[in-house]
Amino acid sequence: MLANSAMEMQREETPLALQRLWNLTRARLAGTSTAIDVEPAFVENFPPAQEFEVAPKALVSATSDYESDGEEAFPELEVPEPIEVSKNFWTVSDRKKEVLLDAGALGDVPAVYKVPQPALHQMPVIGVYIDPRVRTGFRYKVRPMQALDAPPLSVKPRYLFGGKALTLQSIGRGFARRLTFEPHNSTLNENTNYFWTDSRPEGFVFEIEAVSVGDKFTIYDANHEPQGILEVVEQQKNQVEFDQKIYEDGSIEKKVKINTLCKVEWYENDGAIKLMPVTGVAILKKGRGDAAVVRVVNVAIGIKQLRKGYELKPGIQSSSRRVTVNGADIKDIPCQYCVVGLEKYELPVIGTYVDPRIIPGFHYRVRPAGSRRHLFEGRSLLLQSIGMGYGKRITFKPDSLNTPENYFWSDSHPEGVGMEPRAIHPGMKFSITGNGGLLGEASVFRADLPQVEEKTEYVDVPGTRGKAVEKYIHVDVTCHVKLATTGGGSVDSEVHLMKVSGVALVRKDPGQAAARLMKVFNVGLDSQLNLLFAHSQTELTFHPEP
Repeated sequence: MLANSAMEMQREETPLALQRLWNLTRARLAGTSTAIDVEPAFVENFPPAQEFEVAPKALVSATSDYESDGEEAFPELEVPEPIEVSKNFWTVSDRKKEVLLDAGALGDVPAVYKVPQPALHQMPVIGVYIDPRVRTGFRYKVRPMQALDAPPLSVKPRYLFGGKALTLQSIGRGFARRLTFEPHNSTLNENTNYFWTDSRPEGFVFEIEAVSVGDKFTIYDANHEPQGILEVVEQQKNQVEFDQKIYEDGSIEKKVKINTLCKVEWYENDGAIKLMPVTGVAILKKGRGDAAVVRVVNVAIGIKQLRKGYELKPGIQSSSRRVTVNGADIKDIPCQYCVVGLEKYELPVIGTYVDPRIIPGFHYRVRPAGSRRHLFEGRSLLLQSIGMGYGKRITFKPDSLNTPENYFWSDSHPEGVGMEPRAIHPGMKFSITGNGGLLGEASVFRADLPQVEEKTEYVDVPGTRGKAVEKYIHVDVTCHVKLATTGGGSVDSEVHLMKVSGVALVRKDPGQAAARLMKVFNVGLDSQLNLLFAHSQTELTFHPEP
């Protein structure tokens, strides 16, 4: 009995690792196993020789679903390729939806912060921890981070600086680091766009903005040929940075996923503008100055008729605008031409093709495609006739009947020409009326801006053969305006220089050689007087004086 109890006590005091080795030896000697590394089945009943006291920390998984502050206008649009963040900058806490930010892992002060898990497009900044993706020279939207004990459906804090994305200019040093942004709505000497990283104990989140509302781009296809232009109207999703490269010379390149709503104008659709969703990857580069978008790649435009494989370049280059015309569309010689370099308001003339909106009796200004200089010294001349045949002679009113030189042939310029319709010229005088009364007088001082034809109508004239041609042309001119005194009738001697915009109605009746300007309606003034007229519901009309 004593021997058995002593053996049991000795067995209990034997270490588990030694018992495991004895069992393996017994099994091998008994012929149960011939390999030293293979354990018999009953060995699994013993607990492991070493247990982990703390479970290993798991990294946050990067997914393509990210939080959006606003609802999508087009939820059915699928992103063709999911985006994954190349590197994780925080670890998951023991509690769900919380992360640990370790500044020591970034080579900074070894401070650890526990914050709510940021969304994929957010970069946290708190205390001495600054997300390594936050760099000077880039534009960010900033707002305070939610507290850990905030209710799940609580309202998120508002953005700083009025919700506008500002360029980060500098990052300070020390425990409390000052972050200074560009002086928007403030002066350079009194810049109020700054805060310290410890200004709020819950911290801040930064959201990069590579493309802003109002930015304009030129669309290029896979052959680097311009296909159209677009303008950003609205941000459909938050912009997500998923790649950052820092080169030896200090320059930085970032890749940001964008999802926007844009006004798209395809050259092939004769200037028709459509509202379409546009997605892509914006590439930003920063050298010594601020960062700028170099191009946008992997661009997809549209929903149902999705167009992929395009590239966007910042700005609109008139020299890249391309217009394709075909003589068969106007029942002429079936020749197709491509004119490059015309503005949207210019009507094309090339080879045997003359745009049907070009009508004798109206004034035009002519410019060769791809050139900055206009023909006939930039003057707007009265078009008298359009010839017949392959090379059509386009004749304007001559300066001298004995030596007429104001003409050219449609095939004189191989690259084509553009003809801009003109309704108002410098020196023209108008009387201003509104609500049936005389309000003043105006004389045109400058008419340099383009005048865009909105539409052409053919109107029946009773008792005559043929139809009258009416053109509606949008104009922007600068005028000297004299306003009438109270009560109407007399005109004040004070002259006001202001910009005037409106729609000019130009009409050419049958049998007349030249069109006449009838009126300018839907008038807007670049002055505080425009608010006065709008408040009193007074519609201004400019009538030309003989």
